[in-house]
Amino acid sequence: MASPQVIVDGRSSQLPQDLNTNIFQCVLKDLEMLAHAKDLSAESLFWPLGSYVFCSLEGAICVESAVSVIRMMYLMMAMGSPSHCVEDHLKYGGYAGNVSKQFLQAKSFHEQDDGLPDSSFEAGVGLALQSSDLTDKEPVQDLYFSMQNSNLRKNVAIMAKECLQMGQNDHRPNLAAANLAIRLSKIVPFRAEIEWYKACCDGADDQMGYYDSFKRKAGSRREARVNMNRHKLASFWNSVIHMLENNELPHDFDRRDKWILASLSYKLLVEPLDIADYYRTGMHRRRGHYMENGRERRYEIFEKWWRDRSVEKEGHKRSKLASLTQDSCFWARVEEAREWLEKVKSESDATKNNLLWHKIDTFEKYARKLIENKEVSKDVMLKNSSFSLWMEEWREMKEQAQKFPRWFPPVFS
Repeated sequence: MASPQVIVDGRSSQLPQDLNTNIFQCVLKDLEMLAHAKDLSAESLFWPLGSYVFCSLEGAICVESAVSVIRMMYLMMAMGSPSHCVEDHLKYGGYAGNVSKQFLQAKSFHEQDDGLPDSSFEAGVGLALQSSDLTDKEPVQDLYFSMQNSNLRKNVAIMAKECLQMGQNDHRPNLAAANLAIRLSKIVPFRAEIEWYKACCDGADDQMGYYDSFKRKAGSRREARVNMNRHKLASFWNSVIHMLENNELPHDFDRRDKWILASLSYKLLVEPLDIADYYRTGMHRRRGHYMENGRERRYEIFEKWWRDRSVEKEGHKRSKLASLTQDSCFWARVEEAREWLEKVKSESDATKNNLLWHKIDTFEKYARKLIENKEVSKDVMLKNSSFSLWMEEWREMKEQAQKFPRWFPPVFS
């Protein structure tokens, strides 16, 4: 078997030198433009995601800030050369394999004129600069970048240091998590107003409950305020997910009980309002039912946090109804069941009719199990709730099936 070095040399030899130069020049010019742009996100379709490791013969550095990644890529290429650009990429495996060995070598600051660093942060930046191998290289010829950067060799150490410092300042996950906790406390009043609204609806004389009141009375002043709070809470939790996916929060953030419980409580309280708004505005007729076509991604993520938690599930049964229905999509299931029941009345195809009856029966069993386990809230059981009205209609249809078995599927005869 050929050695890795032979394979690398074989690949690089297949690329003509002028092609290497053209590729290098094209990439370098694009990176130069991005590195000096004021708003990188608006200038380019390329946006780094995750952690980037830059390797050299002197070691390696890890950068996570997207802006820092782009500028470090520019500096690395500007201090390189076309003849070694492709080879460096093909030899990346070899560089990565030597990283652990390189870090075992002692790094010294005694050769620097400035002496020892003033802080551990400065020491870390200094070691990163040594690992990048930028300060000991000569820049590529001016043919490949603008004349205004002809003094790049002189300023590369300063630029690289600023780049690394910026990345460090942008990436303080524990501090970001602490600030997020403060923001969470500031949205408590919005949540409290929605909880107060639910209590009022569940105790109202109309006996419609939380879900149906919001769905049918969305035009009132009270419901408008609840809707505004719903959007504010959604904005906060979307920002949490954005920060987590951009490595701005600690790696175990989604396993911390505080945030698992907070996100679960938010989901159980607010998702029924999202479902009510979805069906009130007729989105189900344009896009399809909520479960498959309308559910926000944040709820699926919070469900996964709850499923993946390491705490053992509690085995004791509830002695009273839950304060919040434990299936946050329960009302979406009710809306689908209502549609199935309407279709049964007009469906002439026996096969389709049997399928609809089976779906309805399956949902009824699921709902009864939730009720038996007291995993539903009071609003589900109210006289004029969508679920209670559906159950009454479904009960009447089953009675008809017993009286006139020939008109209904055999399973209900």
